Amino acid sequence: MLQTRLYEPDDLRAMYAIEEACFEPAVRFSRGLMRSLSLDPDCRTWMGMLDGIRVGFAVVGLRGESDPTAAYIWTIEVLPAFRRRGVARELLKGVESSAVQAGCASIELHVSERNSDALALYEGAGYVRAGIQRQYYGRREDAFLYRKSLIEK
Repeated sequence: MLQTRLYEPDDLRAMYAIEEACFEPAVRFSRGLMRSLSLDPDCRTWMGMLDGIRVGFAVVGLRGESDPTAAYIWTIEVLPAFRRRGVARELLKGVESSAVQAGCASIELHVSERNSDALALYEGAGYVRAGIQRQYYGRREDAFLYRKSLIEK
């Protein structure tokens, strides 16, 4: 059974194991950064659980750097063996809920131009491509900036 919940201190070790499984060392978050984001009062970290096993997580910052009314999704990650089961979609709902509760007007993120699964996830959830940042991930890999309004029109 799929569940999501907010971060608890015992989750850090599992989060880092997920990070190691999802990203190469050159682009991986450090354990210290993950701890800092998880404990930051202006961030919310969501855990994705399948049958009681931590299989994914998401982190959203609730204060944008250039726009204080915009939330920023730092990451959504799911262990490869547990993808395509709705975990990322439920984590995305969690981070959006946190942003709405914090009074954010919109939510933004960067995603690799090569990550077709993530592009499909965000576009399917109503995110709109708002720009491109060249070599965002290094290694000649660009990132698309996506944005979604959280204010009902």
